[in-house]
Parts: sequence; C-alpha cells; structure tokens
Amino acid sequence: MSSSPILVVKNLTTTFITGRGRLPAVGGVSFELNADETLGIVGESGSGKTVLSRTIMGLQPRSNVELGGSVQLLGHEIVHASEDELRTIWGTEVSMVFQDPMTSLNPVMTIGKQISESLRVRLGMSKADAKVRAIDLLKLVGIPSAEERYDAYPTQLSGGMRQRVVIAIALSCSPQLLLADEPTTGLDVTIQAQILNLIEELKSKEKMAVILVTHDLGVVATRTDRIIVMYAGRIVEMGRTRDVFFNHRMPYTRALLESTPKVSNPSHTRLITIPGRPPDLYNLDGGCAFAPRCAYATDQCRQEAPSLQEANSDGHLFACWNPLPVGTSPLNQQNSNEPNGASNEQ
Repeated sequence: MSSSPILVVKNLTTTFITGRGRLPAVGGVSFELNADETLGIVGESGSGKTVLSRTIMGLQPRSNVELGGSVQLLGHEIVHASEDELRTIWGTEVSMVFQDPMTSLNPVMTIGKQISESLRVRLGMSKADAKVRAIDLLKLVGIPSAEERYDAYPTQLSGGMRQRVVIAIALSCSPQLLLADEPTTGLDVTIQAQILNLIEELKSKEKMAVILVTHDLGVVATRTDRIIVMYAGRIVEMGRTRDVFFNHRMPYTRALLESTPKVSNPSHTRLITIPGRPPDLYNLDGGCAFAPRCAYATDQCRQEAPSLQEANSDGHLFACWNPLPVGTSPLNQQNSNEPNGASNEQ
C-alpha cells in the first residue's frame, strides 16, 4: 500500500445545535486513508457514519453546526473551508454516492443532462464532448443501450440502474476519493452484489480510494482493506478487515457480527438482535456509551469512557475496559475461503 495517505482525519467533531441542545454526532474521530485502500465504516443507524462521511465531504450546513478538528484531503483542509474552496475539489478530488438514488437524481432532468452538467461545469467540456463522455460513463457502469438511456428520465429506470447512474455521475470527473454511503439501500440482494462488485471494479480501474459506509459487516467482509466500527459518534474498533472479523476485542463489534444474517443458517433460524437501544446523544454520561447494552459492562465501564488502545502493531485499535479474549470470534470455528478471511453474508 501507498505510504502517503491522501486523507488524514484528526480529532474530528461534528455537533448540531438544536432546540433540545447540543447533539455531538461525531466525537473525536481520527484515521488515515491511503490512495490504494478501501475503508469500511460500519455501525447501527445513528452511530454517526453518514454524518462523518458528509463532514469529510464538506457537506454540512453552515448554520447550527459546530465543526472541530481537521480533515486534510490531498493537502486541502475541509473543515471551515469556504464553499468556493470546496467547489474546487468536489467531483475532481472527492465525490460521493448517496444511499437513495431517487432523491439524489433530479426527476425532471434526463440522465444524460445530469451527467453532462458536471463535465461541462467542472471540466469545461463542450456539449458534444460531454455527451460522448457521458455515454462512455454509462457504459462503464454497465448500463445497457447507453445511447438510449442518455435521454431517459430517472423514473424510467429501475432502482439498480438509477444507482449505477449515481455512480457514473460521481465518477464523471475522475475523483481520487469516492465516498459510498449505504450504496445498496433499498436494492434486492442480487443487485446489491452487482453494485458492490461494480464499485470494487471501478476502484481498480480508476485507481481511486474508497470509503464504504454501511450498517452491515457482511457488506464489507471481502471488499475492504480496513474497517472502522462506530458507536455513538465515536470509533470503538479499527483495524485490518481480517483482524476486525477474527480478532475483534470490542463486544459491540461481536454483537454486530452476530446480528448479521448468514446464508449458511437453516431456514427459519431466529435472527440475533443487539439488546437495548442506541444511546440518546443528548444525554451521554461519562461512561462507555455501549455499557447499558453490554453483557461485560462493569462499574468502571458505566463511569469512565475507555480510550482507543492498541491490540497489535498492525494498527488494530479498540476502546473497551473488558475486551474479548483474542481468537474467540465465532468465525474462528468456521472454515472460510474468502480473500480477507471474512464470512460470505453478501
């Protein structure tokens, strides 16, 4: 892997100012991403994944939001950058695939016009050249009859085709970092696999880094180099994909893994859920946010928040006062032939 990171996030915080008070959606997140990496960010709904990705992209609103820390993307500081500064890097250096293609696309504009617009505005292409490039992009993401689809409207396409169009728009200006926020939400299982495989293929072909945001560990099992597990806006575990699956130390990571449906289970197998509910971010106390739902919690867990500590020298970090023993992952009792040594839920 490249030794020079293209993305450096340091102690990033995102706090929303609301009628109920201050809501710390992201608290003290730090990590780096290399140019040839795919990073998975996982966690339940409300864990801060999407807020983190939008903050990295520079898409947070200008009012009622407080940002802290630093996001360095290819030498550009994102936090507190002006809109004009952000426009110089959107599309060409960083781009985003949103989770709902129906709301991401303009329903009254043709597919071709929506792709061509960024090419003409950002790259200064002529109308004719932009059309040629747009059709090439539609072919690149696997849309059949690309010339005909160029004049189609989003409502004339299936959910899977619309998501491919969103990916084509995100790739139109050849970004060096692609943020994919729940890119398979609302799609059936077969289309989910196609979209994830497409992102993986395009990453290799376009030579870009990818951040894949999802609530499902199965989605990132064989498609990421490293994984960040988030809970209550903070990183609770981070490391190589194999370490997170096979040598995780944080009970929340185990709970996410066990709650993922497995194709190897017999029919009508009862799904495992994580007990309790995510914490109210308005009323976080000084202890571990996962303590009320954790079977291993002690008085120390309820009174003092743990900081990230090293599990090994390969960058595997976890935040837990009572970590799980090494090698006790249920996956260690299963045979796996996956490239990253993870399960094959997807």
